[in-house]
Amino acid sequence: MRIAVCIKQVLDPATIKVSRSRQAIDDRQAIKILNPTDRWALDTALRFKETDPSTELIALTIGNSDSEDILREALALGADRAIMLSDPVLVKATGAGRAKVLAAAIKRLRGVEMVLTGAMAVDTGRGELAPRLAIELGDWQVMMDVEQLTIEGRHVSGLQYIEDCYYKSTAPLPVVASIRETPEHPRYPHGAAIMNAYRARHVETWSSLSLGIDLASLPAPTTDRRLRVPPAPETGVMLDGSPAEVASALLANLRTRRVL
Repeated sequence: MRIAVCIKQVLDPATIKVSRSRQAIDDRQAIKILNPTDRWALDTALRFKETDPSTELIALTIGNSDSEDILREALALGADRAIMLSDPVLVKATGAGRAKVLAAAIKRLRGVEMVLTGAMAVDTGRGELAPRLAIELGDWQVMMDVEQLTIEGRHVSGLQYIEDCYYKSTAPLPVVASIRETPEHPRYPHGAAIMNAYRARHVETWSSLSLGIDLASLPAPTTDRRLRVPPAPETGVMLDGSPAEVASALLANLRTRRVL
């Protein structure tokens, strides 16, 4: 079986700052990481590969030279191939455009029967990639927010999380599945494997020309016109003393603020 895992590089939310004075996001010191839920998608594919060594695992991402790091990480974890989809237009694709680009790459690979994605991208808070990919690939079956994915013959089964409940779900191959986080933490690559991924492994780069994509057909990327940062919350005032003293202090405070 050939499995494609779509991964994405994002800014670590913990390293992003917001400047209220400039009404802007300050990401100059932000660290770029692998989208957290994509790690669970990679781990799911690796478990299939452990069960069946003939399984070929291919990691795909849209990005520039910085995005090569997450592909090297995928190779260190056990991916067989890593492909970066990159040119000045592709890197700006968002939403439906990203799905169209990734679907073109998956079609070019030929023989892919399963596509895995993370359940949500932390930079957008959205999780629409899986259904968009299913449509672009020719109405493949789609499984959303799934865990404990297994393959039984020509069918894929797993637990789907819908409205605070789990449901056993089964779909025939080919299928696109978005993988949700679970309490079991996904694996991290060994240090030696990371070194080998940079020294001996190759990251392929495909452009829009090699994918045969008409750039004019890509939806225009969405842009934020303005960032509005709410004012900093005011801290409260603690009043100590007897009930009469607290009441008197409260009235004085309210009069000072001209509330009364």
